[in-house]
Amino acid sequence: MTSQVSQPTQRAEKLTFPVSVRWSDQDANGHVNNARILTLVEEGRIQAGNHWWGTTPDESSPRVVRAMNVDFRNAVHYGPDTTMDVWISRIGTTSYTVSHELFQQGHCCVSAQVVIVILDRDTRMPLALPETIRETLHANLLSD
Repeated sequence: MTSQVSQPTQRAEKLTFPVSVRWSDQDANGHVNNARILTLVEEGRIQAGNHWWGTTPDESSPRVVRAMNVDFRNAVHYGPDTTMDVWISRIGTTSYTVSHELFQQGHCCVSAQVVIVILDRDTRMPLALPETIRETLHANLLSD
């Protein structure tokens, strides 16, 4: 079975959110620990989901991370203003990809692509994306 991949029909915008980096996020190397970066990426994705759907996922239709690819381009530090751009970069039959870029001082420090699937609550198997979710995803689809 082949996956259907949608292309954007209009020019969507990346969402930009401020990111709070804490002093305790740093490691012995003096930069934000890579594991903490993943939490920042998650927070950006949750904020974007709140913007797109007005709520966070609940147990009636669990959304889970199927795959994650992270490129650590530059060290992230405590102190400088930090922002994250978030957008939908791919829509498939049972999954969609949320892309993220974390910025400090005008430089992209981290990029991440996260594949999300919605699971059937009982069988825990991936479901075809519901039409209401697909519509929202299409409205926010921006190819890289």
